[in-house]
Amino acid sequence: MQTYKWKFDDRFSVTTDMTGLDLEAMAQLIDEHDWTVRSRPHEMTVEAIKNSLTFAVLEDGKKPVGFVRLVTDYVTMAYVTDVNISKAYQGLGLSKFMFQCVFQHPCLAKIRRVNLQTPNAHGLYAKFGFKAVSDPDELMERLTSYEEAYADYRQRHAK
Repeated sequence: MQTYKWKFDDRFSVTTDMTGLDLEAMAQLIDEHDWTVRSRPHEMTVEAIKNSLTFAVLEDGKKPVGFVRLVTDYVTMAYVTDVNISKAYQGLGLSKFMFQCVFQHPCLAKIRRVNLQTPNAHGLYAKFGFKAVSDPDELMERLTSYEEAYADYRQRHAK
């Protein structure tokens, strides 16, 4: 898959190229700051980053200070998850820029459906066209508890 890079200013950029990036540091960001993690095993986050279309916000082209993951087929749908900017870098416009980059990606610019779940950032996402689900009766989920899902992951990946 082709990778992309966008420049925010002389200090920050966004890339979809995870080659050579410190995925452990990225996972640590999400471990410390994201409401969705709920004690998710660190190695599970690293694997999730590897298996997703990930947009990393980098300081000086190397240091990850935030990222967003998309689970997508690149054609019909995408699910946005693990949106995160390190607390030390919040308020600089990086999350807005990161989402501009997401929707400048050629496969995502006009994709039919992009979903996300948020407890508190509706205003930010509304700026990018997100709104409440148009027909909630059509939306379903199969939910496994965090504990059960993480225990299963650990069992399947036991060495």
